[in-house]
Amino acid sequence: MRSVLVLCLCVVKLVSSIEHDFKGFDDTILFGINWPGNQDIQHLVDGEVNKLELPKKEILKVTTANKESYECRIPELRAKESTSIEEYDGPSPLTLLKPLFSQKICSYRLESYWSYEVCHGRYIRQYHEERDGKQVKTQEYFLGHWSTEKHAKLEAEVKAAKEKKEPYRITTVDGAKLASVEMVLDDGTVCDLSGKPRLTRVLYVCYTYGKHEVYSFKETSTCEYEIIILSPLLCEHPQFRPNELRENIIDCLPVGDAPKKPRSLLQMEVESRRFHHQTVRMLNTDNDPKDVLAVLKVEKIDKDGETHLKFELHPLNEDEDLVEDSKPLLSDKPAPVITDDSPVRAFLNGENCLNGGTGWWKYEFCYGKHVVQYHVDRTGEKTTLLLGKFDEKAHLDWIKENKGKAPKPVEYRTSVSHFYSNGDICDKTGKPRQTEVKLKCLENSSSPAQVSLYLLEPRTCHYILGVESPLICDILPLADNTGLIKSVKTVLESPEATQEKKEDEIKSFKEKTTEKYGND
Repeated sequence: MRSVLVLCLCVVKLVSSIEHDFKGFDDTILFGINWPGNQDIQHLVDGEVNKLELPKKEILKVTTANKESYECRIPELRAKESTSIEEYDGPSPLTLLKPLFSQKICSYRLESYWSYEVCHGRYIRQYHEERDGKQVKTQEYFLGHWSTEKHAKLEAEVKAAKEKKEPYRITTVDGAKLASVEMVLDDGTVCDLSGKPRLTRVLYVCYTYGKHEVYSFKETSTCEYEIIILSPLLCEHPQFRPNELRENIIDCLPVGDAPKKPRSLLQMEVESRRFHHQTVRMLNTDNDPKDVLAVLKVEKIDKDGETHLKFELHPLNEDEDLVEDSKPLLSDKPAPVITDDSPVRAFLNGENCLNGGTGWWKYEFCYGKHVVQYHVDRTGEKTTLLLGKFDEKAHLDWIKENKGKAPKPVEYRTSVSHFYSNGDICDKTGKPRQTEVKLKCLENSSSPAQVSLYLLEPRTCHYILGVESPLICDILPLADNTGLIKSVKTVLESPEATQEKKEDEIKSFKEKTTEKYGND
């Protein structure tokens, strides 16, 4: 690693000493080190390198701590070619976007429950269609409207900003900072929480390969939204085109018998690869009861039109060495199956709560207790909505009224549903919020500690929370005809404890049998 640091310091020193009309350090000038090996063999003439055929680059000689020599060829830095705002006399950004508005083009974004319709220069609509036979029920909200008066006002503002040489608003898209045209669509459907009309800021940015699609949609505050549209129309304007960051490649060629890459660099790369692919093993014995829980896998899955958040909790053993020098750097052995189910067991016993959700709202589910939706703002203030709390009597009444929610016979059973009721009053319906919690068996899983969560709102203030886990497969047979599970703790005993109990019972039976029949 020392040799790599020496090389990096040399490169930094050289780059800082070459001015090329650039000012000091510039993080927009990118460098990459390439190790092509000895590619100059084809240029050898009578045992010597033909200097005329080599590109004219400055050469920096580098020697590592292991006495490996390299010649690093520094590329020539060239100034970027750009068109200044003063030189541009083409159409304004709004004029470039005019075909999008005049042709009445609409873009769509589909999510698990809500769909979004962005009709450029007209309106934005959030809607959900629910089919009941041949009838279609539509639930919709308008997130903002646009008009010719607003368009004329925005054109005047853009013209005034150009005369004052004011910059456009900068928006970050995939790490790139892009100039954007902002259109504020207001006068939407009145928000129940704030009492004000919904409002959306639509940001148009340049993307050469875009088709005016919705890049992102988010709720920035209560009933206020932000949408980013990728449009190729703005790319004709130099101020909206992204800056091309090209990497300047430094080729380092070996000299003499030096390897293609320094040995210390190869060792560091192998160490890094091992770190990312290493297998974590766990010992779960009575002699070492103290475990550390770590999230080893987080995954977002789109399944059947629903968004699932899947994560795995694995116990780690602090006393076990994860890296042993006597073993090869990369092991091809499969990862051992981890059978500890204590995180999920604690969750089903109501000891641990699960949190999930993306965007403005998050949610918390505590088994046998409650389902809560919440948002924490920048000041730390928390807005909370109770989506339902568990009451056994309310659950039994719900099962009687909805017989289709009762568990199927054990041989066909894959899930059970529980009813969480008496949540906060819904402003739209005037009734308490309620949630159906669906516990589903997750088969063919690599770990019994795996849990998958998703939250849906099929009707206004009526929710469905899905909880999927392989551990639920074991408790499903214990649910009665109402779906209630009375003996969770018994079922969730570890396999080792169950096996020990069986062995004790067999041993006890043999002892009794021996006493009865004597020493035959």
